[in-house]
Amino acid sequence: MAVEITMPQLSDTMDQGTILTWLKKEGDTVDRGDELAEVGTDKADLPIESFHQGTLLKIYAAEGTTVQVGEVIAVVGEAGEAVPEKSTGAATAASSEPVAQASSSNPSPAPSSAPASTPAPAPVSAAAPVNGSQPGRIKASPLAKKLAAAKGLDLSSVQGSGEGGRIVKRDVESAGQGSAGAAVAIGAAAAVGGAAVAVSQSHGNQPSAVTTQAPLLSASSQPLSRMRQTIAARMVEATSTIPHFYLTSAIEMDGVVKLRKSLKSLPHYDGLTFNHVIIKAVALALRKFPRINSFYSEGNMVQPGNVNIGIITAVEDGLLIPVLKNADQAHLADIVDDAKGLVNRARTGRPKGDDLTGASFCISNVGALPIESFTAVISPGNGGILAVGQIADEVVASNGEPSVKKIMRVTLSVDHRIIDGVMGAEFLAELKTLLEDPVLLLA
Repeated sequence: MAVEITMPQLSDTMDQGTILTWLKKEGDTVDRGDELAEVGTDKADLPIESFHQGTLLKIYAAEGTTVQVGEVIAVVGEAGEAVPEKSTGAATAASSEPVAQASSSNPSPAPSSAPASTPAPAPVSAAAPVNGSQPGRIKASPLAKKLAAAKGLDLSSVQGSGEGGRIVKRDVESAGQGSAGAAVAIGAAAAVGGAAVAVSQSHGNQPSAVTTQAPLLSASSQPLSRMRQTIAARMVEATSTIPHFYLTSAIEMDGVVKLRKSLKSLPHYDGLTFNHVIIKAVALALRKFPRINSFYSEGNMVQPGNVNIGIITAVEDGLLIPVLKNADQAHLADIVDDAKGLVNRARTGRPKGDDLTGASFCISNVGALPIESFTAVISPGNGGILAVGQIADEVVASNGEPSVKKIMRVTLSVDHRIIDGVMGAEFLAELKTLLEDPVLLLA
């Protein structure tokens, strides 16, 4: 029996997706778990997997078209079976950011065509391309493609430095430098009155003085990437519709430092970070104070049935939030393993279909940088977020005497429509107890 394949929701913020590449073609055999197509979402380029077995009978959404979540894009059934009429409207036209069609054997989309106002790319020689082992197989991030199109740069001449040779933003930027960059620099120097280096006349045996003029900054304007557009829209929504309330607590982390030092040498704790310990503590505190795990929706307080921690992760030109499901039920060693996989897939641009969905609470940790404390913006659909600063030595009073302790400051942002100050303070007090006596995390 024929089964309709619809555009899935691959992230909590996704409402439409663009078909970048069909990895199966009409008439191909499909097994459960096979990747059917690669879709460009507001967060990343993600594969669509098949939950059915059979033959790909019909493709409704061609490469480069944008369709809404839930809309039919293909039909899988038995070979030779009649294809039913499509139950929803046709796919919408591609957005203002056109996506060039790519070969069905290429899991990454080909670079977008350059806008009409930009110079045409330089001719490509018959030699093998730098990126990828097959002609036409160019792996590049969406931002790199957009930047290359704006520069009129041929991506086949660019060497990728990302995962598996993938071309990223820095590769396109560095490729745009060199001889062309030197010509721009010379032109800029001439525009401000001559050479960039001015040499004064020598007087007697005194050496001449050399004054080097700092290069001018380049003015530019370029469209935001899909991810950055989504971040912009979500931040406006969050700050204008969610009344934020903030509470900050200082936590002694000496016990966590010792715990990590003891555990990280064990094979099943390989790669243990402070953030893994914080995730476990936050999950247990949320289980004790489930109100902090809830969110506001149309006059209701919605209480999720799971504690799913969103790990805010910096990626090229934006953020992704891979989600650790049921974190309160997981052993610390499992959190280490699962969180590493989630974050690595997000940073390499290959998250799984459900990696980015279902967060009930988020953690934003910038402790690797010299930031004492900060406030974070609640993600729409959540009722709170925890901002985590660095762990640093501080002099504190202990039994009336000064002593040096490892101190970490955390700031809880909550939705004041459903969470009041006392509730947030009780949550932070529980978090402080767990982290200052971290053996409780292993119980």
